[in-house]
Amino acid sequence: MELYYTLNKVLHLLGMASWFGVALAISIILSKKDDSDHALVLDLSTKVEMPASFFIPLTGVLMMIDNTNLLYDGWIQLKIAIGLIAIAFTHISRAYLIHKDLSNAITLQKFIFYRNMCLAVLTVILIIVGYK
Repeated sequence: MELYYTLNKVLHLLGMASWFGVALAISIILSKKDDSDHALVLDLSTKVEMPASFFIPLTGVLMMIDNTNLLYDGWIQLKIAIGLIAIAFTHISRAYLIHKDLSNAITLQKFIFYRNMCLAVLTVILIIVGYK
């Protein structure tokens, strides 16, 4: 059982690193303000960010099934709640990327706002986990 928990934890950390890295990369790409990069942002979001935002909660639940004592800790409950907020911001920003016209300045600002909020929330999660 220890190997199962360790494998899930490694996958969880790998997913978090890839999600945070891609969120940071997308923010850097968008800061260049080049309209031709929207296809690259969509590609990164689709191929890396969405699977990571799915597998992180999945591996987290599998770890909680194996070690239910962690649910008594307040920091893990806070991490779960903030993680769900990060997932919401990720999906909202992706909806803007797919369904809205990003050549409109206001729509682009809203998209960048949701991207940066996702990045900020992921940073808070890293601080919580690093502190614990």
